[in-house]
Amino acid sequence: MSSSTLSDYQRLALKMAAQWFATLGADEVTPQQNEKWLQWYQQHEDHRWAWQRVEALQGQLQSMPGNFGYQTLNHAHQQAQLTRRRVLKGLCLLLGVGGGWTLWQSPTGQGLRADSRTATGEIKTLRLEDGSQLALNTASAADIRFSAQQRLIRLHQGEISITTARDPRPFLVETAQGTLRALGTEFVVRELGAATQLSVLQHAVEIRLAAQPERLLRVDAGQAVRFSADDFGPLTPVAAGSNSWLRGVLSVSDQPLGDVIAELARYRQGHLSCDDAVANLRVSGTFPLNDTDRALRLLAQTLPVNVQTLTRYWVRVGAV
Repeated sequence: MSSSTLSDYQRLALKMAAQWFATLGADEVTPQQNEKWLQWYQQHEDHRWAWQRVEALQGQLQSMPGNFGYQTLNHAHQQAQLTRRRVLKGLCLLLGVGGGWTLWQSPTGQGLRADSRTATGEIKTLRLEDGSQLALNTASAADIRFSAQQRLIRLHQGEISITTARDPRPFLVETAQGTLRALGTEFVVRELGAATQLSVLQHAVEIRLAAQPERLLRVDAGQAVRFSADDFGPLTPVAAGSNSWLRGVLSVSDQPLGDVIAELARYRQGHLSCDDAVANLRVSGTFPLNDTDRALRLLAQTLPVNVQTLTRYWVRVGAV
C-alpha cells in the first residue's frame, strides 16, 4: 500500500505508531506508558496494522545502503542527542507520512553518510592503509580521512577501537567534543552525545578540547576520562573488560545489573530496559553480544529476575 492510498486514519495511526516506538525506546518507560501503549494497540485494527508496519521495517530496511533503517529506528534509546521528535520524523519519513529532514541533518544523519558504519549488533574490524587497525562497535559511524599531512578518523556516533601503526604522520581522532592525538598507542573512543569517553590501553593519548583548544590533557595507559567540549572530567582507571566487545562478548565484574542491561541494549533491536527494583543487583560474568536473548537467559538463571517480553522488540528485566 503506497502512502498516497492510505486513509487519513491510517496516516494518523502510522504517526502514532512512530511516536509510540520513540516513547518505548526512551531510557525510562513507566508501567503506565506500557499500559497505555497496549490499550492503544488493542483499540483498533489500524493501530495493530501500523505497529506491525513499524516492526516490519526492522527486516525490510536491512537492504538499504548504509543500514539507514537500523540507524534511524534503533538509536532512540542509545543516542542521547536524538530527541523523540527527531526519531518520530525519521520514522515518518521511512513510513511515507512526511518529515525527516531534521534527522538527515542530525548527528545520526551525518553518520548515515560516513565512510564506515555498523548496524545495531554488528562489530567490524578494518585494516587501514597505513597498517593501523580500526574496529567499529555496534551502531557506529566514522569517516576515514588520510592525507599526506595526517591520519584522521572522525567519529560521528558509537564506539571505536584503534591500534595505530608506525607512521610519521600524526594520528588524530575527532569527535564533537575535541581532537585526540595518539602517541603510539591502543585506545578506545566512545561517543556519548554531549561527551566523549576515552580509554587508553597502551602508551598515551593527548586531548585538545573543541571549545577551548588551548587546553590539553595527556591520558596514559590504564587511564580513562570523559570530557565535554569545554571541560575534562577526572582521570579514572580503565574499566575491566572495556574492550571485551572486540572478542564479541561483554565481560563484567561486580557491575550493577542496570549497567549490564544498558550495555546489552546497545546490541539489540528495539527496547530493552531494567526495572529499578533489580537494577542494583551485582553481576559478574561473560555474556555473548551476538545473542542477547541467550545473555538474558543466563542472567535469569543466576539472578532473581524475570525477563518480560511484550513483543520481540520490547523486553524488560524485572523482579521475579
